[in-house]
Amino acid sequence: MSERYGIAEWYGRPFPGLSAPERHQFAVAALREGAAEQPPCPFQAEHPPCSKRGGVCSIQRYTEGDSGRIGMPQGHPVITCPVRFSERNTVVSWLAEIVGFPPADVMIAAEVPFMEGAETNKPAGKIDLIVASMADNHLTWYGLEIQAVYFSGPGMESEFIRLRDGTEPLPPFPSAIRRPDWRSSSAKRLMPQLQIKAPTVRRWGSKMPWR
Repeated sequence: MSERYGIAEWYGRPFPGLSAPERHQFAVAALREGAAEQPPCPFQAEHPPCSKRGGVCSIQRYTEGDSGRIGMPQGHPVITCPVRFSERNTVVSWLAEIVGFPPADVMIAAEVPFMEGAETNKPAGKIDLIVASMADNHLTWYGLEIQAVYFSGPGMESEFIRLRDGTEPLPPFPSAIRRPDWRSSSAKRLMPQLQIKAPTVRRWGSKMPWR
């Protein structure tokens, strides 16, 4: 039985449950055709417009169903947008629990400048998330590096075009072979960031986990 990775969540919505008109609307937004507005991101506070080009939050492996439609999903979705981790402050709660911060006392800061360019004096790197707590007039904090997964294979534009033009109740089976690129996402993307930031954070008397 053929299996391929396709969209799992699109603009914050489970992909298999979208109707043909909804898929058309999202595809027009993903292709940035005409004056199409970007749908709001349901995972961020105040639900700003989605900032990820194409709007794909996660991908999923599917079996091929009847007549070239998607079948049953296999395994777990793979997050491809870092903002997806913002849902319900789950990551903040997870980190606070690990380091022993009382949930009610947790303070957070995102995209905190970490270095300055020698010539520009402008931020040259950022810590994705800082979780802090104040106890007995002493501030304790930890940084968190967040890395979504890239995928290898053709881009999603061909899928968006098919979804824009499709009218069938079920979405089509993915037309191209794509898969999560764990090596690129970890060894090539995440590890260089940790190699730069983690030693410095340790010298400052703190720690830096990753997710």
